[in-house]
Amino acid sequence: MASAETSVRVKPDIRAITRLVPPDGNLVQGQSELAIDPRLARAAAELIAASQNHYSPAEGTRELRRAAAEKIRTFNGVEVDADAKPLELLVTPGGTGGLVAVARTHLVKSSALVFEPYYPYHRRIIEELGGKTESFALDVDALTFDKESLRARCRELKGRPEFPLKAIIVCTPVNPTGKVFTREELDGIADVCRDLDLLCLADEVYEHHVTGRAPHTSIASLPDMRERTITCNSFSKSWNISGWRLGYTYGDARLVQPLFNALNVFYVCSPTPLQKALAEVLMADAGYYARLTERFAAKRVRAVAALERLGFRIYDSGSAFYLWARIPEGHGDAMSLNERLIADAGVAAVPGSAFTDTDAWDDYMRVCIAREDDVLDSALGKLERALAR
Repeated sequence: MASAETSVRVKPDIRAITRLVPPDGNLVQGQSELAIDPRLARAAAELIAASQNHYSPAEGTRELRRAAAEKIRTFNGVEVDADAKPLELLVTPGGTGGLVAVARTHLVKSSALVFEPYYPYHRRIIEELGGKTESFALDVDALTFDKESLRARCRELKGRPEFPLKAIIVCTPVNPTGKVFTREELDGIADVCRDLDLLCLADEVYEHHVTGRAPHTSIASLPDMRERTITCNSFSKSWNISGWRLGYTYGDARLVQPLFNALNVFYVCSPTPLQKALAEVLMADAGYYARLTERFAAKRVRAVAALERLGFRIYDSGSAFYLWARIPEGHGDAMSLNERLIADAGVAAVPGSAFTDTDAWDDYMRVCIAREDDVLDSALGKLERALAR
């Protein structure tokens, strides 16, 4: 019998892998490394020079909250009052800041269910702050699920005496797979939430990278779901500003107003001049997000073509920030292949085991394609040369 020590799965450390490869071989870290929009850069420089560098309200500047409310109404079909008291909308230090506030406020001594493969920070944040997470595995090949199996699992977890289930986390498009949950799937999750009186925590950071046939649907826009959904989002990916740490969280005031205390205590406020700069450009260009989607769709086409020539099998996710790829036959598992790629060619992605609890996805990799075209081409070329040896 294996000891407890030897049976523990060793998960890849995404940031550690990132440090092992040069920038032109980095298909690892999940951030957009495209150039900042010049209008946004100018606005930030002008505001900083004008000494707009002091504390702002913990809930965010009025300018950015109003711009975000317009964006939510336009792209998500959800009405949010930026000026409402109690609060319905908060600016947060990245999407992570919103997740931290939700975990600290609503999930202590409770649990949340994540769909596997899952974003590791969904688990880490909740468990660091006194909650627990449980995974519900999607089908390995199609990444689908059976609604009644989900209902049964949630009912079982909700009824337990310790860490009863309180929330389902719905990340769409999904980090790491890029999966876009269909309207039918979201209806199924919403039905389970309503039936079992569960909170829904929606993570929609990659909403503007949807390129497939199924459109992005915000679960908060479904019937009777606004009142039980907290949506966390970020400007990091859609505006190429991950280092600015700006995001937003919205929902019914009954759920959102209590988050204020955690935001105020943990963070005080988000960066003031950066909030004001983003507010100036967020909704100023009606075509911005469409161009963003088109640009990433083109990146996906070129990356998929290159990887398929090498024998990778690419999941048809419907989005274009990440590729979820089954590695070619004959290279061991993804951990082994990744170590070889780092050593031989200075290129890497993330082994699928970083996002799972079982070995079912050990032959998969997450490939981040949010790079300028020359960097992406360089990394893909390194992959090709390494695998051709």
